Amino acid sequence: MNCFYYFRRKGLRSTRNHPLPESFAIMNKKASPNWTLIGACLASAALAGGAVYFSVPYWSSASVAQGQDSAGEGDGHGHEGEEEEGHEEEGQEAVVTLPKEMWEASKLKVEPVTRQTVNIQTWATGKLTLNEDRSANIYSITEGRAHEVSVNLGDRVDEGQTLAIIDSREVGTAKLELYQARLQQKFAKQANDFSQRVKTNALQLIEALDRNASAEEIEKTLGDKPIGKYREQLLGAYTALVQAQTDFDRIEPIANTGAIAGKQLIEARANLNTARASFNAVLEQLRFAVPQDALEAEQAVQQAQQTVEVAKAKLNILGYDDAELEDIQPNKKGGHISHYEVVAPFAGTIIAKNVVLAERVGIDTEMFRLADLSTVWVQADIYQKDLPAIAQLSDTLTFRAPTASDGSLHTHTAKIFYRGDVLDPDTRTLRLQAVADNEDRHLKPGMFVEIEIPSQDSQNILAIPESAIQEVEDTKVVFVQQSETEFRKVPVVTGTLSDGIIEIRQGLKVGDKVVTSGGFALKSELMKGEIGHGH
Repeated sequence: MNCFYYFRRKGLRSTRNHPLPESFAIMNKKASPNWTLIGACLASAALAGGAVYFSVPYWSSASVAQGQDSAGEGDGHGHEGEEEEGHEEEGQEAVVTLPKEMWEASKLKVEPVTRQTVNIQTWATGKLTLNEDRSANIYSITEGRAHEVSVNLGDRVDEGQTLAIIDSREVGTAKLELYQARLQQKFAKQANDFSQRVKTNALQLIEALDRNASAEEIEKTLGDKPIGKYREQLLGAYTALVQAQTDFDRIEPIANTGAIAGKQLIEARANLNTARASFNAVLEQLRFAVPQDALEAEQAVQQAQQTVEVAKAKLNILGYDDAELEDIQPNKKGGHISHYEVVAPFAGTIIAKNVVLAERVGIDTEMFRLADLSTVWVQADIYQKDLPAIAQLSDTLTFRAPTASDGSLHTHTAKIFYRGDVLDPDTRTLRLQAVADNEDRHLKPGMFVEIEIPSQDSQNILAIPESAIQEVEDTKVVFVQQSETEFRKVPVVTGTLSDGIIEIRQGLKVGDKVVTSGGFALKSELMKGEIGHGH
C-alpha cells in the first residue's frame, strides 16, 4: 500500500499551516494507528534513497566520459590536449626581438655573467637636512607695518633682492636726523670757509698796520677782501692813532717857539700815547682772536661732521649702507623716507613665509625662512660597533636616496666635515655629518637615506651589474641574449649589492649573456607585446 496514501487516509497531514478541527483531533485520539505498516514504509524509503545515492556518481562519470568521447569523435581532438598545450605556453619565458640596427639608439650592452669577489657592504640609516650654513631665519630689525610683500612661498631669490618693505617710524626719524645733520654740516662748512678767509685777510691787515703802511696801500691791498668785524676794530684804532700823531706833530713845533702854552703840547703827547696804546692793544687782541675764531669755525665743522656720522651709524645698524644714504629727500611723496627694505642675505629659496600685507611686524617676528638648496647636509648616527669602519673613510662618503621618478635608489657622494666627538649617552651613537651637492634639487631635506659603511669582509659570488636588473610585475628579471637579436626574460633572485654589483642567487649561470644597459627598451617592447596579445 502506498505510504503517503495511508497517511492521508488516516488524517495525519501536517498541521503547521492548517490546524485540525477539535472534533477531528478527538476522533484521532480514539483511533489506533497501524504501527507495523508505518515501519515497513519507512524502511522501504531508506533503501530506495541509498540505491539512488550510490548509483549517481557512476552514471555521472559515464555520461561525462560518453560526452567527451562524442566530442572527440566529432572534431578529431579532445579538450585534454588543449589544456596541456595551454599550460605549456604559460610556462614558457617571454622572448623579445630587437633588430641590430636599434641597439645603438637603445644603448644596448651585453655582458657575460661571472663570479666576482666583492666586499660585503652594510648600510646605516641617515637623513638629509638643510645646510645650516646656508639657511637663514629672516626677521625685521625694526618695528612697523608691512607695506609690501614681494615674494611667495617657494620663490627663488637672488642675493640682495627685496623680500618685503616695512613702514617704520624709527627708520623715518633716523633719516630725518641725518638730513638735518647734513644741513648743519653744510652751514658749518660755509661759515668755516668765510672764517678762514677773514683770518687770512685780518692777519695781512695787522701786518700792514704794524709796519705803518699808508692808507692808500691798505685800501689797494685789502679794500675788496672780507675782514669782517676786525676791519672796524683795526681801522678805528689805527685812525685814532694817526689823528693823535698828526695833532702832536702839528703842536710840537709851535710849542717849542712858545706860541702856545706847553699844556697843549702835554695833552697832545698824552693823546698820542693813549691812541698808540689802544692801537697796540687792539693788535694784540686780534692777533689772538682772529686765529681763535677760525679754530672755532673749524671745530663747528668737525662737530657737524660727527653729528652726521652718528645719524648714519643709526641707519647702518638698521642695515643701510652709505650708498643708500646719499640721497635722502624728506619732501618726496609716498612716504619713501620711512620705508625699510627686508632683503635676502644670499641666493636661495623661500621655504617659509609668515607675513602678509599690512600686518604689524616687530623685531621678534620671523618673516621668512630662506635656504640655499644647492647643497644639503647628510646626517647619520653611527653605532659604536661601526666606528672602526667609519674611520676607514677618507673625506667622502657614499649614500643612497630615492631620487628617481620611479622611486629607485640612486647613489650619491658627500664630503665629510664632521665626524663627531662625543657619543650620545642615550642612543650610544656618534653624529656623522657631510655636505652633498644638490644642483638639480632632487635631494629633499627630510629624506631618509642609506649611508654605506665600508667592510673588510668579502665573498665570491655570481654577480652582474645592478643596471641589468629590471622589474616586471613586481618581479626582478634580466634579459638573456639567446640569439643575435632575441632576448629572453628570465626571473632572478638577487642578494648582496656592492659598488653597483649585485649578487644573483637563482636564475642565471656563469657565461649567460645578460643585457647590462638598455634593458628598459627591451622591457618596453615586452610590455607592448603583452598589451597587443590582450594580457
